[in-house]
Amino acid sequence: MSEPVNSQQGEEKTPKSGALDEARQTYQAVDNFLTIRDTDSTLLMAGKILLRLLGIFIMILLSPFLLIGLTIAFAAAL
Repeated sequence: MSEPVNSQQGEEKTPKSGALDEARQTYQAVDNFLTIRDTDSTLLMAGKILLRLLGIFIMILLSPFLLIGLTIAFAAAL
């Protein structure tokens, strides 16, 4: 016997979607801050490029730990 599916299930905000929204807003704020504009000086442009490269480097460094954590979480759930 299956339980009836709640039609409002997709409309409710889950903690997962809240975390995704927060991450999206944070990324957009950082991306907006690091966007190079016509009024930026050469030094400011270099700083923004350096910060963007630093962010990419940090994300690459963190990705193995995230993959290991997800693997352990899925293994524990099974």
